[in-house]
Amino acid sequence: MLKFIKITLCLIAALIVACSLFGWHLHTVYRGFVGSTNSGEPTYSQEVREGFGRQITQSLKDKGVKAAIVSRSGQDREDLPKGIIFTHSAFWILAEDGENYEVWNLYHGEDNRNISSLVTDSPAEFLRLTKEADAGILVPSQEMQDKLAAYLRSAHYGSMHQINYSLISNPFDARWQNCNEFMLDTLASIFWNTDVTSEIKTRLKGTLTPSEITVSPVTRLVGPMVDERLILADHDGDIFTTTRQTLGQFLDSQGALAEDYILQLTQ
Repeated sequence: MLKFIKITLCLIAALIVACSLFGWHLHTVYRGFVGSTNSGEPTYSQEVREGFGRQITQSLKDKGVKAAIVSRSGQDREDLPKGIIFTHSAFWILAEDGENYEVWNLYHGEDNRNISSLVTDSPAEFLRLTKEADAGILVPSQEMQDKLAAYLRSAHYGSMHQINYSLISNPFDARWQNCNEFMLDTLASIFWNTDVTSEIKTRLKGTLTPSEITVSPVTRLVGPMVDERLILADHDGDIFTTTRQTLGQFLDSQGALAEDYILQLTQ
């Protein structure tokens, strides 16, 4: 009997250790998955980030771009789910001075990471948490650039913002949102001239196939306990979320994708 108790206690202890290690693994892998934040220790120096910001700016200006979607990776690429190469995206809009770009983001809070806000910052701040030395750039058609720039500077901007934040929110569900889904909803609002969320979600279902994230049953169970941003209640079976690929796919479906390229940091 004593031997049985010892074996049972050992198994329980092993299970606790295994769960703790698995939780640590999940936290490490998923904490920067979307990376919708500008708080944290930067990977690159301020000088490098400012230089890369100028490089992106010059690339866009050389192409005569008024509005673009730029993405960076908030996690080492080798740690990202299969098929995902960028995590956080934002609108880059040419400032009124015609020289610089304003970066229009959705960031989650730090005191409460399940609430997000809309923040405009600089290229260098946008790159603060990038883990990779590149950026993905989607250039809309000229007509869409004009509409996007006008929309962001109008009273309509923010009408598609859902403050309840989820790391891998389902783009067909309106209960939670991440940075990429906010951008998708904003683009749809512009194209379809509506700010009725239910209408947009219904039309999106017939328009695109978002990025699928492979998550094991154990991850689905333990994940939300490890990181409160991992809300899975809006996913029934397969887990789908909005990524840079989804945004490019949507622009293309509307005949409004002019260019899609990746810019490497040159130092």
